[in-house]
Amino acid sequence: MPTQTGGTASVAGFRLQGRRVKGVSDISSHFSELGFLEMSTDNDTLVALNVESRDIQKNPYLFSIIYFRPNMIEVLYTCLPTMSPKKRRIEVLRHFLNLMTIAEDCYEVEMKQVYQLLEASITDMTEYVTADYDKLFSLYDNLKTEFSVLQKKVKEMTDGSSSLSKENFELKSRNDELSLKLKSLETLSDSVLALKIQEWLSEHKGEINIADFSKVYNVPEARVEQMLNKLVTEGYLETKG
Repeated sequence: MPTQTGGTASVAGFRLQGRRVKGVSDISSHFSELGFLEMSTDNDTLVALNVESRDIQKNPYLFSIIYFRPNMIEVLYTCLPTMSPKKRRIEVLRHFLNLMTIAEDCYEVEMKQVYQLLEASITDMTEYVTADYDKLFSLYDNLKTEFSVLQKKVKEMTDGSSSLSKENFELKSRNDELSLKLKSLETLSDSVLALKIQEWLSEHKGEINIADFSKVYNVPEARVEQMLNKLVTEGYLETKG
């Protein structure tokens, strides 16, 4: 069936000659559990609509319609401009064959027609896959060339950065050394810690909250407790009560 342009989407289709041996209600009952199908009757024809997407006005945009007529099954479907027509036809044919499998006892169809449909679709599929392969190979070839150029640039930068790497290592070593010295300066010695505890007790009426002291001087609570015990055992402090 020829393709017609309808707005931004095109319409295409195909048909299958065959004699319907059961009524519309029989076919409808076969499809009753398929929630995605919208069914209606037109005289002695069952119309099965499969809406895949709608436009902003909620009208069907990407869809397929299958007319189950007494002497023919006709399929119409839309194809978006961004889609491959061949790939779209394969998708619709797959949907159609699934429905025919469900309603296989409702029609007498010459298998020759089905084989012709399948043969045409396989040809389309082969062309589609081959086209995709050509695009992928072209992309691969371009990326391979670009990778080679970048690899060369990386080598040049690596060769020229040996002296910078050595200088960077020396600077890192110096930085680590200074960090250790700074850390040692920031850490209170035992004598300074004992003095700070005594000053705290003097300013807080002889009481100390270890958690608060620890936060103020950035000293672990366990170390504060150890120093308090040491000051008590050595007689520098006395416990209350």
